[in-house]
Amino acid sequence: MKADTDPMSRLTFILIFTANLLSACNQPLDEAAQIVSSTEIQKSPTVELSGVPTIEATIQLMVYPPETRTGVTELDNIIDEVLAHDFEALRGLTDFTVIACTHVEGLGGPPKCAPNEVEGTLLEVVPFLGPEGHHKRDAEYQEWSGPDVLGLLAVYRVSSEAYSDEAYPAGEFALVFLDGNGAVDLTLQVRQGRVVRYDYGFGDNVESDLELQSEEILLPLSFGTVPTAVPWKQFADPNGRFSFTYPPAELIVTDLAEDTWRMGDQIQIEVQSFGASWIACFDQALGDCPVVETDDRIQIQGREVRRVKGWFGSVGGRIPQEFLVYIFNVGDEALLFTLFALPFDAELSDITTVWPLEGMALELFERSVETVTINE
Repeated sequence: MKADTDPMSRLTFILIFTANLLSACNQPLDEAAQIVSSTEIQKSPTVELSGVPTIEATIQLMVYPPETRTGVTELDNIIDEVLAHDFEALRGLTDFTVIACTHVEGLGGPPKCAPNEVEGTLLEVVPFLGPEGHHKRDAEYQEWSGPDVLGLLAVYRVSSEAYSDEAYPAGEFALVFLDGNGAVDLTLQVRQGRVVRYDYGFGDNVESDLELQSEEILLPLSFGTVPTAVPWKQFADPNGRFSFTYPPAELIVTDLAEDTWRMGDQIQIEVQSFGASWIACFDQALGDCPVVETDDRIQIQGREVRRVKGWFGSVGGRIPQEFLVYIFNVGDEALLFTLFALPFDAELSDITTVWPLEGMALELFERSVETVTINE
């Protein structure tokens, strides 16, 4: 992603940057104050990385055999459709939440009103819980390709103590599946035989989630080794300059600007000149450039690659967050792989917090970058 280039006066920039400095003590980054005060580019020894053509599940959970069912008809009907990847049938087993929209900014909460909608307009939505809560409207849910899963992990009756509110209602039962990338769990909250909410989590938290949220276990978790490695997909540059493999559950968006692609909702891939502002920022301090934490030279597939980690503030209207970018030489141009801490469509009014890179998104990003091949 290119650096912010919105014009602003030097005075305004100084005021905003100063506010970020003063708020550093409230940042969720463990070393936020150190990051803010450090402007010296750090170098590290050469590190050898290796390619990863497949993803082995990182959690020791066994999926049930595909024929396993609970004996409860209303639950088994949903399990049938999820495992068959029949989303059209699953849509017919979904109950929408009717709730008023809001113009209040921020993550989670009620669904956001469209610019032309009046505050309080009633919407039919399906709630999704994960690192942040959001909703899919009726039309969005119809267009969604549905959950991609490897198998069933557990089924339980939901405790009255489990999280639930008007915008994110819990079900009576929960069906837990292993997501298609082999490392994330997907839970369908079910009430009266119909799906009312989707919950995404990290596989290594499944056991504690069940302990906290279940009242009765119908199908317990089974620990062992997930029996299959999921082959990754391959992306090849239409112009033949590079290729890489990526997790099967991710989607590559290609209808952006020329030589620009997105993978999932936090990763941008682009080819640009070395004089472009995003790269120039790392070589000289410009007014609206991000803060660089580390600037390393590493080896990937026998090729020297630049790895820059840093954060940017609220200048230009961006949400303060960490980023990680790998820069490859492709002829006389640069190939950039950039991971942002927040999704591209994230909305947040708080500019005093810097959101960190963490979790499975970071791990899968790094493993994808390790597979990049440059074609000479």
